[in-house]
Amino acid sequence: MPAGRHPKTQPGDSPRYRQILDALLARIEHGIYPVGGHVPTEGELCREFEASRYTIRAALARLVEHGMVERRPGAGTVVLASRSRRAYQQSIASLSDLFQYALDTHVEIRASTLVTLDAATAAMLGAREGDRWLQVDSVRWTERGGTPICCTSSFLPERLAWIGPELPGCVGPFYAHIEARAGEPIVRATQEIRAEPMPAHLRPLLDERADAIALCLIRHYFSAVGSVICSFNWHPAASFSYRMEIERRG
Repeated sequence: MPAGRHPKTQPGDSPRYRQILDALLARIEHGIYPVGGHVPTEGELCREFEASRYTIRAALARLVEHGMVERRPGAGTVVLASRSRRAYQQSIASLSDLFQYALDTHVEIRASTLVTLDAATAAMLGAREGDRWLQVDSVRWTERGGTPICCTSSFLPERLAWIGPELPGCVGPFYAHIEARAGEPIVRATQEIRAEPMPAHLRPLLDERADAIALCLIRHYFSAVGSVICSFNWHPAASFSYRMEIERRG
């Protein structure tokens, strides 16, 4: 594979691993790395792109998430498909991983409304029926113009509703912007995953059938004051997987 020199990241450019990922995606899509063939080794890519092994691994990990390659012990990185597969895998081990997830995807806010909680929603939020919260509905993509990977309804308590109009322009996850603006550092976060029928109003957005099943990831962030934001993230079950790695310590 002929290798040219690739300029290093300049201020304002996309992250270095993203530039390398885009180059590798283009080569796979154009058959330079054919299906059944191999992507160059980490060492070869490090030399070509003048990048660290950590950066190369980050780019290769995204190719795995796209379903385009598979990393096989002793066999290298094998090309599985010339186009990105729809399946989306999310691997989260810390709040910093959630921050990177927000940077790697695109979000569009569809609606923002101050609502009065009914009994069911209040129970899920750990709030009281009749309380007023800001509901922010959004859609997220890996690539603009494609099929969304999830639809999200986020809820902010009324004391933080003034931050809502700033969310369309924020960079990174909503929780990070809210904690910075409110001066309430996140001290705890919970996550729950449920398998449920896809809500009817979300099916057209996610291109799903009437009998589709969704995975709903409910993330709730807390400061020392109380709830900061709770988000309900609806993913098509057939095209989403969630990976968690746990190490034994001590």
